[in-house]
Amino acid sequence: MPGSLTRLGARLLRATVLIDRAYQRFDRARSLTVLAGASDGLLEAYGRRVFDQSPTFRAGSGSFRQGLFAWEERAIGECFPPPPARLLVGGAGGGRESLALVARGYRVVAFDPAGVLVRSLCEAARALPDGALRAHCASYADLPGLPATAQFPACDLASEPPFDAAILGWTSLSHILTDDGRVEALVRMARVTRGPLLVSYFGRPDAPAPAAGRLCAIKARALRRGPAMFTVALGFARLISDEDLRDFAARAGLRIARLDHASEWPHAILVAA
Repeated sequence: MPGSLTRLGARLLRATVLIDRAYQRFDRARSLTVLAGASDGLLEAYGRRVFDQSPTFRAGSGSFRQGLFAWEERAIGECFPPPPARLLVGGAGGGRESLALVARGYRVVAFDPAGVLVRSLCEAARALPDGALRAHCASYADLPGLPATAQFPACDLASEPPFDAAILGWTSLSHILTDDGRVEALVRMARVTRGPLLVSYFGRPDAPAPAAGRLCAIKARALRRGPAMFTVALGFARLISDEDLRDFAARAGLRIARLDHASEWPHAILVAA
């Protein structure tokens, strides 16, 4: 009898794979539907909401992700000027990169469009030496102007000395909704930076996009922002190939000085062309 129950339990457990398959199909269908039908405004609003509600990105929360990743350590250590250089960090969230950089002796100006995360970073900045970290609620499109927060006054970065280097925060390049917006973000960051820019993104192999005539209407519309994905955990993300990145960099007047897609996250160092 115990043997029969064991075998029955094993069959039932194996049968749950059908639930996994059903969810995978649902998730793919949801992603395709959202990419095809959602407006830019909806995707932007969802992105801010999902990050604001994630304790992983909120400074001071019990599950806040802290410290630099190994690939960031290597890229910054090998390509950035040493402390006390002045760095600009966009898409900074609650300050994972920014707080780690300040701890190494860098001076940082950080910004992010997610208000809850920026407020948590401002609160964390209270414990730091004066001038070590400034945080603002802004997107790449707002540069060079950064609005005031409760702790830091508004500023025009164009009127300040250029930054020694800059970081487009973890995969934030992919979360920008259009290729033109990605190019503009690179242009705006480069205008206020005299040194290298570190960018990371969701990668994809170099491959030609499917011909529109061979796609059904919904798939063709889903590709209107380029190859991309949508997940409930992260929102919209553009999948970027090496060829895509070279194109974005060239249009922004930059070139790729270092490219690494063998690490955990594809990333590159961009410098003036």
